Amino acid sequence: MRKNRYLRGFLISPGYSYAQKLILLELLATKRKLAAYLDLREQVEEDNVLLRDADYVKSYVGISTETLYRLQRDGYICVAKRTRNKRYYRDVDVERLRNSYRGSQ
Repeated sequence: MRKNRYLRGFLISPGYSYAQKLILLELLATKRKLAAYLDLREQVEEDNVLLRDADYVKSYVGISTETLYRLQRDGYICVAKRTRNKRYYRDVDVERLRNSYRGSQ
């Protein structure tokens, strides 16, 4: 019960210290990332999403493996599915990444 109360919404009041505000902002960012990830998982489970593997993404966008890892870590693209040590990304996310990384052509 107590956990749900804290997850519903975080309020940053003037009484908090600077460190507490930073922690709350990090928690809010993590909460948004988790919500986006759960939405992504639901879409993939519906089986109407076109998935692309990491090799396709690297060649299509024109980036290296390290750059793909960095973009993934920074939140520019999210892994939709992992099977047999392969990462799969949604085609929509790959197009968005290409347009933002290389510019619309």
